[in-house]
Amino acid sequence: MKKTLKNKRATKPTEKRITQGGMAVLPGQRQPDVVLQMPEVFYFDMNAYMNSVKSAKSIDYSNRVRLYDMYDSASLDLHLSGVIAKRLRGVTKIPIEFQRNGEPDDAINAQLRSPWFKEFRKDVVMSEFWGYTLVQFFLDDEGNIRYELINRKHYDPIHRKLLKYQGDMDGLPIEMFPNMLFIGKERELGIFAELLPAVLYKRGDMSDWARFCNIFGMPIREYTYDAGDEEARKRLIIDAKRQGANAVYIHPKESELHLIEAGNKTGSSDLYKTFADYWDSKISIRVLGNTLTTDAKETGTQALGNVHKEEEDEMNADDRDFILDVLNYYMRPIFSDLGFNVDGGEFVYAKKDKINPSQHIDIVQKLSSMGLPISDDYLYETFCVEKPENYDQMKAEKEAEKAAIREQLNAPKGKEEDEEGKPKDKSKTSFKQRLKGFFGIAPETDGADSDF
Repeated sequence: MKKTLKNKRATKPTEKRITQGGMAVLPGQRQPDVVLQMPEVFYFDMNAYMNSVKSAKSIDYSNRVRLYDMYDSASLDLHLSGVIAKRLRGVTKIPIEFQRNGEPDDAINAQLRSPWFKEFRKDVVMSEFWGYTLVQFFLDDEGNIRYELINRKHYDPIHRKLLKYQGDMDGLPIEMFPNMLFIGKERELGIFAELLPAVLYKRGDMSDWARFCNIFGMPIREYTYDAGDEEARKRLIIDAKRQGANAVYIHPKESELHLIEAGNKTGSSDLYKTFADYWDSKISIRVLGNTLTTDAKETGTQALGNVHKEEEDEMNADDRDFILDVLNYYMRPIFSDLGFNVDGGEFVYAKKDKINPSQHIDIVQKLSSMGLPISDDYLYETFCVEKPENYDQMKAEKEAEKAAIREQLNAPKGKEEDEEGKPKDKSKTSFKQRLKGFFGIAPETDGADSDF
């Protein structure tokens, strides 16, 4: 899915900050611009999903309230929330800084190191799941940048209207408010719309599985009493309630009770588990692009896992590029309006993503064997090794040792002399001595004499 960005900013904005809150306000406070309501997060089914999508897709009178309530409900799924959190961690682990001519700008970078910026990067990525994200930037009392995420149920992205109540059909033009940033597409419903059927099917499956375990996983107690003894029946009912919540059958002795159980309870239970695992795998593929980085299967191999990890890394890299596009192309005017100079600079990642250390060492060794000089500072920084305080002294000692070894290896060898002090002529060495040198020194024994 291609990502698009649109910055809906006012040409002559009024200095007004959007306030959000409930109906109850303190004395002296004005009613908020956006009156929030508690979302409905339970009792959804496929019929509600289809009606919500139709309402959200309406051309002239689009309404996403019901659909966004279902998005909130889907976020309660453990597997879905887990894989989303994993994807978000992939875009926040590498710091971003603002550079001008290759030099970092301390004033802007101080803002980028603030907690709000990490949350903002997550909200940018979540625009892909919700369909859009709308935020307003402002300065706090200390002059630091802050932002407010506008509740998505209170904005009509098609007509660009801020809605006071979530069910309103008309509202205030968003151009009335300063420093607004809209990220996404006006009619896009987001990845959550694709994930909802999987969550609903799995939720129904888990409900049936729990009911199955409750019926067939616990023993059934049977009580009998005389048909005419009403007091005995009442006492049995009281005793049954005191002894637990599992199934109980109370009947007269003259009647018969037959319990017909499923023929293959283990197979039925496995069917529920297989169905739930199937939808979990589909959720992982849609959010992360793979399954093996979150759930290792029996058939998974290391090579296949590495392939899946590469796919996930590519998705994280795409998300990080998306964030840089937002900063460099749509947030620069906002930074300027808030009093920060962004002329002649750009937002970049402070360092590249981590590489496998063993692979990186292998690359460094091969480059060094090719004769390419490598900076020691680069190696210290790359492999997170602390540089010693007496680095220069230790470096000089190492170089002196290497020079001494080279000098020793290159020194000319002395000539061999005979007993009279004259140089030996190796060409006259006897064949016997050369043969001894070839075979080395043999151990002395008392064996047979040798001709040599």
